[in-house]
Amino acid sequence: MNKKVLCIIPTLNAEYEIEILIKRLLSQKDVLLDILIIDSSSTDNTVLILDRLNINHIIIDKRDFNHANTRNIALDYKADFYMFMTQDAIPYDDYLVKNLISSFQNDIVVSYARQIPKKDADLIETYARGKNYPEDSSIKSKNDLKTLGIKTFFSSDSCAMYEANYFKEVKGFTLNLNTNEDMEFAARAILNDKKIYYNADARVYHSHNFTFLDIWKRYKTIGVFFKNNKWILDEVNKNIKITNSGISQAIDEIKYLYKIDKRAILKSVVISFIKFLAFKIGNKF
Repeated sequence: MNKKVLCIIPTLNAEYEIEILIKRLLSQKDVLLDILIIDSSSTDNTVLILDRLNINHIIIDKRDFNHANTRNIALDYKADFYMFMTQDAIPYDDYLVKNLISSFQNDIVVSYARQIPKKDADLIETYARGKNYPEDSSIKSKNDLKTLGIKTFFSSDSCAMYEANYFKEVKGFTLNLNTNEDMEFAARAILNDKKIYYNADARVYHSHNFTFLDIWKRYKTIGVFFKNNKWILDEVNKNIKITNSGISQAIDEIKYLYKIDKRAILKSVVISFIKFLAFKIGNKF
């Protein structure tokens, strides 16, 4: 393949993850891949590892990091595709990049990978990965708003590839978004008659072991995002009556846990309550 891919990875104190991630990326087959690390002034050995591996990197002040603006540094570089990953996502095999590149045809401008839970993922996180990242690939367009609703716009920069010309045409991510920059980009693209591809053949290991406080902060931030970007829900509401899909997923999660391990149900209920309350407070912030 002669298409050039630039993989951009923001990092902060990634010494326990970054080396294996880079080695897995360097082992990718049949692709022209460059790596750019944008490090937010790590205080551990992250930069020393990057120097030892001879990986191109730039260092920014931690206070200047922003999910949208930092990734938009990609606009300063030439490539056919921009690939964004997080420091804790690890390629499943040597064909991640090749599989993502294969997605781009018929107005597809973004392709995101399937996320496989890591070995240390608990049952709740394992269920969430399977629910949000199923085994079958799919293409999402404006027509899917009538059936998928808000999920039409779902995408994840934990591992996603963007067609560079289109990314530059729309000037990248909307400035100053500090969460859900991937969803907001997907929403704008789909409403512009472009398509988003969920490529289940492109896989990464990625899951979280969040504390209750981490979940609170995350969903409060998401609540703020939707308050400031109400147009996304307005667009969905034009096509389908908005329902609380979070409640439906929480119920499905409890059913799953009931079959596998009933002891995890209480934790699931607590997490769902934290998500709901944090989102509501953030949405009124």
